[in-house]
Amino acid sequence: MDLDLGGRRGWSVLDLALYLLGIVGLAAALTIVWLSMRAVLDIGGYCAEGGPYEIAHHCPDGVAFLLPLSIFAGLGSAGLMGWKGSQLGGPYANLVLLAWPALFISLGWNFLQFAFFPPPPSTGIELGWLIPGILFVIMGAVPLIGFLPGGKNWKSTDTPTEPTAKYDFMAEGEARYQNTMKRERSKLLTDLVQESAHRAAGQAPASSAPASPATENADVVSKLERLSALYRAGSLTHDEFQAAKAATIAEAGG
Repeated sequence: MDLDLGGRRGWSVLDLALYLLGIVGLAAALTIVWLSMRAVLDIGGYCAEGGPYEIAHHCPDGVAFLLPLSIFAGLGSAGLMGWKGSQLGGPYANLVLLAWPALFISLGWNFLQFAFFPPPPSTGIELGWLIPGILFVIMGAVPLIGFLPGGKNWKSTDTPTEPTAKYDFMAEGEARYQNTMKRERSKLLTDLVQESAHRAAGQAPASSAPASPATENADVVSKLERLSALYRAGSLTHDEFQAAKAATIAEAGG
């Protein structure tokens, strides 16, 4: 089944299911990375498994397997979110970008917490964890600020942005066009009324010397073209257009 929201490109329920699967997979991967790093920090900040050498600090149970697995699973889930999000359209394609701030801010929180409250027997502030904690938070917070609404354009409200200026320009042009069409409509209808009044009174139009037939025909054609343009622009109703056209043709015949 295909769905269509707001005129955007249609997408299927399978696309939505895969997108949600990518969200779940990415959230699970970030959680496992966070817990694994926290477990490693809890035993001193380093560990090892395997190899021919004697290991001083063994990794907590499952960390040596889950940590690399979660990294690759997170990359795959992020790719799935980006792929299906681009098909869904709207903000869904960009939602995967939040994974970067979520990863680095959460890991930075781990470092900062253990820097100020290190496990025994350490006391005081651990600079070896404080510095990477600050760096990780900065690496996650800066892209997050840019991702938030308005983050890419922190300008004063006194200075209009380009889209607003473009919109004002288009609105001003439309207003000028409508005013021009209104003046043209008023002038044309006034001319038609005056000519009809003169002809009804048996008088010649108070303009100038009698015109040649060719000039009169050109004048009639010009008036009909102006009427048609006003009608297409919406400045004349259908009844007004028909009445003015009939009056112009009748005057030409008279």
